[in-house]
Amino acid sequence: MKKRLLLFLCIFTLLLSTAAQAEDVTADVPAPAPSAEKADTLSPFARTRSYDGRFTDVDASAWYHDAVAALYEYGLTEGVSSSAYAPEGSVTIAELVTFAARLHALERGAAIPAAAAGEAWYQPYVRYLKAEKCLGDELDGHYPEAATRAQMAGVLASALSAECYDERNAEAVTVGYASHRRITDVDDYTPYQSDILRLYKWGIVGGVDEDGSFHPNDTLKRSELAALVVRMVEPSARLTLSWQSLSYRSAAGTTWGDLIAAPAEVSAAPAADDANAIDALIRKMLHDGADSITLQYNRTLTNEEVAKLTRAFTVGVKRHCEQMYNSTSCRSYSSGKVLLTFSSTACDSAQLKKYREETLARAILVHDALWESGYLTGDMTQYELARAYYVWLCNNCVYDEGTVSSSSLSHLAYSALVDGVAVCDGYTGAYDLLLRLEGIECTALMNADHIWTVAELDGKTYHIDTTWGDQGTRVDMSFFGMTEAQSRAKHAW
Repeated sequence: MKKRLLLFLCIFTLLLSTAAQAEDVTADVPAPAPSAEKADTLSPFARTRSYDGRFTDVDASAWYHDAVAALYEYGLTEGVSSSAYAPEGSVTIAELVTFAARLHALERGAAIPAAAAGEAWYQPYVRYLKAEKCLGDELDGHYPEAATRAQMAGVLASALSAECYDERNAEAVTVGYASHRRITDVDDYTPYQSDILRLYKWGIVGGVDEDGSFHPNDTLKRSELAALVVRMVEPSARLTLSWQSLSYRSAAGTTWGDLIAAPAEVSAAPAADDANAIDALIRKMLHDGADSITLQYNRTLTNEEVAKLTRAFTVGVKRHCEQMYNSTSCRSYSSGKVLLTFSSTACDSAQLKKYREETLARAILVHDALWESGYLTGDMTQYELARAYYVWLCNNCVYDEGTVSSSSLSHLAYSALVDGVAVCDGYTGAYDLLLRLEGIECTALMNADHIWTVAELDGKTYHIDTTWGDQGTRVDMSFFGMTEAQSRAKHAW
């Protein structure tokens, strides 16, 4: 019989290191009077004049003094007047776009024409960036509004060519973000996610706290923009992050809702064949910590339509089998209202609540123990983390060889993690839960009689079957990291 490691039963001393973090200061822009600015005619990255202390609202002892002075010397700003910079002023999207256009033009030695009569002062800059394919239409109609940090990333990340940067923080950002221990307030639903991560990798931003949080919805000050732009044009001013030195952070305090990113929007009346809309509703429910969804249609649904919805939502919730729901009841009203309630065939609602609490607590214990033991390390990629968890689960769970009814706890992640025995949905649920604690996006895929994991690891999609990987006397690695073609050769779906 296989040796069972049971690492989560060991007692460890927590080794939570706190790597020093560079404070993130981000953005600022030139004054909105293009006639007063001369940046468009200057050579890129050349200081063409000396700062003479003209901005009386920029104290020589202020943290942003040198950055503002540099902007003036590069010819990127004349201030809001001849004697004021307004360092505490908010940055508008128009100003942000203007600054990006000037940077882009400086690198290329281009000139941007002045605004035409009756045209908004920022329109030439908008037109220039769009012509250079550095700006889309998504900000049209919003230029006078205060810019958010996410919008800052989306606009400025394309201002200079990638050749102007080195990816000094690529490893730190990849490991920290993939393990869900850094930049945790940026996810797949955050606007300009990829641009935000590029700024981290280039050393332009480093986060506002020790966890590298970005605060994507916060607005910007002109003082902040000054510091960011200096980092863009001066490699010596860029940040080098030391996140890789922080190899472990406890998952204690994680909730079920934390494991699921809330969608930006959901439909109140999805079609039964709209898998994406149904998944979004399920994700919102799970993120909110609920167990029911209310829909509203403009008519009474037929019995057949209700049955199709019930089947579709049952399939949908099983894709998140780590949450331990596998059954759906549906109640339809003459008003068009539909109430879907999710449960488990293995236990009643009160028991399920208890099992969910115990399962998440055990998963957190496993997570922390594996990190504390050195089984998992900060330099691992997502693929390597997933492989390590695959081996661990196969060595710490056995397949329930008995006749398993739908009421058996072996169908739940609880049984796999707490009792060490499970069938396929228990294995898959436990594995997906451990992956989600690492911030790895995953879901379950099923056919008529089997279920397994599909995970996004380092930007690639892999199929992983912990159940079949644990059928012999040794862990079968052929069921880890399968391509879709390899998976289809083993699973029909």
